[in-house]
Amino acid sequence: MDNAQNEQTQQELFNDAPRWIPKNNVKSTQDSLAHHGIAFEIFDRGIVIIGKSGVGKSELGLELIDRGHRLICDDLVAGQLSDNQVILSAPQEFGHGFIEVRGIGFIDLARFYGNHTICTSKELFLVIQLVDNDMLNIVNQDRLYQLIGEIEILGLKFPHYKLPIGANRNLPVLVELIVKYAIERTRGYDSHQAFIDQQSNFMQQGSE
Repeated sequence: MDNAQNEQTQQELFNDAPRWIPKNNVKSTQDSLAHHGIAFEIFDRGIVIIGKSGVGKSELGLELIDRGHRLICDDLVAGQLSDNQVILSAPQEFGHGFIEVRGIGFIDLARFYGNHTICTSKELFLVIQLVDNDMLNIVNQDRLYQLIGEIEILGLKFPHYKLPIGANRNLPVLVELIVKYAIERTRGYDSHQAFIDQQSNFMQQGSE
């Protein structure tokens, strides 16, 4: 797959980026929207994880809590535009600090894990979308291909990473890796591009 085909395929994949839209019983204005998902503070960054119902977002959330990260809200995530940033928080005080685990019920994180597991609000940094494992077929065809795009929320654009789920995939570690990777990109370093540049230089030297 050449670069032009790669970019076209990537654009098509992210044409289905979910929109943040007003939800019933949630205050929504031009500066405030909500989306179903789960929000976390990971490495001091606001992260929203979205995906189909029943995909395992809450179970992933528990594993992230166990790894020292903090829950902002579960099930419904509110975004408020403020000073050219989107601030993540729970859409209402009711239910804040609880996480739903199917088959067990609603878990009070502060009581079970401590107050340090709760974060009231955080600036949005990126969105991670859990997708079917079939998406890996595209990556397997081109090992240099990335499932990375952009998503627009309240007029601002944010990194949008698609993370295929499947057996034997360590999702908490992969989520942490995505956040670390995105942080390094904001600092001007892209390890993926660095590898491609090294590969290109190596091939050029070999052809001389």
